[in-house]
Amino acid sequence: MHFQADSLFGPEGLLAQALESYEYRPEQIRMAEHIWAVLQNKEHGMIEAGTGVGKSLAYLLPLIYYAVEENKLAVVATNTLTLQEQLFHKDIPFLQKALPLEFKVEVFKGRSNYLCLRRFQEYLHGRGSQLNLLHNIEALQRWAEETETGDYSEVPFPIPWELWSEICCEKESCPEERCSHFQGCFYWSLRHRLSKAHIVITNQAMLLADARTEGRVLPNFHAVVIDEAHNLEDVATGSFSHELNRKGFLAHYRTGVQLQAVLRDHVPEYLVQDINLTLDQLVREAGQYFNQIEGLITSPTVPIGPENRAAFAHTTLDKHLKDLQGLLKECELDEEGEAFGLVEQFASFTARLLDTLELILSASDENFAYWAEMQNGEPCLTAAPIQIGPLLEETLFSRTPSVILTSATLSTNQSFAYIQNQLGLQDASGLILGSPFAYERQAILCVPTEAKNPKHPRYAHYTAYLILRTLAATRGGVLALFTSYSLMDQVAEAIWPKLAAEGYDLYKQGDGPRLGLIQSFQDNPRSLLFGTNSFWEGIDLPGEALKAVVITRLPFTVPDRPVTAARLKVIAEAGGNPFLEYSVPQAILRLKQGFGRLIRSKQDMGGVVILDERILTAAYGSSFLESLPPARFTRDLEELRTLFGN
Repeated sequence: MHFQADSLFGPEGLLAQALESYEYRPEQIRMAEHIWAVLQNKEHGMIEAGTGVGKSLAYLLPLIYYAVEENKLAVVATNTLTLQEQLFHKDIPFLQKALPLEFKVEVFKGRSNYLCLRRFQEYLHGRGSQLNLLHNIEALQRWAEETETGDYSEVPFPIPWELWSEICCEKESCPEERCSHFQGCFYWSLRHRLSKAHIVITNQAMLLADARTEGRVLPNFHAVVIDEAHNLEDVATGSFSHELNRKGFLAHYRTGVQLQAVLRDHVPEYLVQDINLTLDQLVREAGQYFNQIEGLITSPTVPIGPENRAAFAHTTLDKHLKDLQGLLKECELDEEGEAFGLVEQFASFTARLLDTLELILSASDENFAYWAEMQNGEPCLTAAPIQIGPLLEETLFSRTPSVILTSATLSTNQSFAYIQNQLGLQDASGLILGSPFAYERQAILCVPTEAKNPKHPRYAHYTAYLILRTLAATRGGVLALFTSYSLMDQVAEAIWPKLAAEGYDLYKQGDGPRLGLIQSFQDNPRSLLFGTNSFWEGIDLPGEALKAVVITRLPFTVPDRPVTAARLKVIAEAGGNPFLEYSVPQAILRLKQGFGRLIRSKQDMGGVVILDERILTAAYGSSFLESLPPARFTRDLEELRTLFGN
């Protein structure tokens, strides 16, 4: 049966009949109709759906009908685990009950989320007792016998990561169909079920891993919806980047040591000893190398280029990796056996590590930016692609009939030009849907008359003063978003005595787990929440818990990351304006994310207070204002009081 858009989404359509108890929103219908047309036309789509549209159901409805009618697999890729869980545990069960058709949905996570039965058995018979974790091991054995998924998130008790990393599924040590546990393998059983599903829910990183490996992660699919797509550029940059660190070499060493135990029954002892010696030399050299380059990292990020390339390249790591490759080639094994599969995977692991080493230490591929930095107290070398668009076009957009990107923040100045250019998606059917919320009535946008330029010598003082003024107007429920830890800490220190005197609590990023801080803020009406970076999105606080969002300054990305500096340079060399073409659109999308924290339901009321006068005084300021929802504008903070009767 072939469905037309009007028969699906019209007043008398199948969905209207199936979901007769569900309150449709006009924006949802428009979005669903648009996606259905995109799927039918085998084209790409880009949809900005404002807060409150209900975009999850709007894209799931046509995607499910498409998958069932065409008998083809469709994928939903999100950026956060929270949205994956909402889709699978809330939206999908609702639709499975409401829709007049049967469909199957699977959730697919990375390998490390699943128990590896082979590694678990090796661990039990090896050195499990050496780590003083036997009380966990015994409980884990019972769970392993009972679980149907082997999913780490379903273990009913805490497992130390040190233990889980020894027994989880890993590509580098997986002999795949040659494994003696293959028939009962949780990961490969799930992979088999994926090919029989209509919808697979995964994350953007897994989708891009599939794109990067030419379809070797997911089954062949014909359509994908990428939700939270404003994050796609950053996720893609990470997915196509290469890193060198001590942790990677230690993981390689651990995998090699585990392989030796298997090889002893299949190859001459001298070969096992030679592999062991080479692994020891490699991991020893890695330790010395990363200790050595730590002295070269004299600032937060150190670009690697002609002036310092020789210093970073002073190592014999490549020699040891090549020696190991030669030894692995000497292993003559039964190609049907488990040992052969393990050697193949370890050889691939070694080759990837060598390729990354040569790419970064040569620093000669002009398509990458190279730098060194300290991560969690350890040196890390990175090569990141300067332009992500051509990579996405080649690996994803050109190979998938329909890729649909959606988010509440994709457009700048009512245009998708910036995001399409960044992602390499030149042809896409676009749709911008405003929020169903009445921002003119529910929200105030205030740029106080006292707002200053961030370059003002007393900017921190004015920021602290205006946050206290906002708090006085709302009497609690203030979320302040910062672009730097230094300003956040400075303001927090300045206002702390006043808050304590008035009986208010301050929850500041870094003082505890993110979710714990948000929950404490939500539970305490007389409180403030300070955050940077991740706090600009993903916070959902409907009701009276959140009364005001303070944007301390326009969220321009500081070009301190070499990959950002390289992207700006590319625009400049092409004759463009890096600030207006890259920095401003990126900051607009970020500001829209921060603004979106405020109104989450039709009952919410509140104000967004921007403390950066550039939104009014700079030539580019109008671009920011025109991209925001149509809240009532004021320069008088006292108008916030009228919303709450304070």
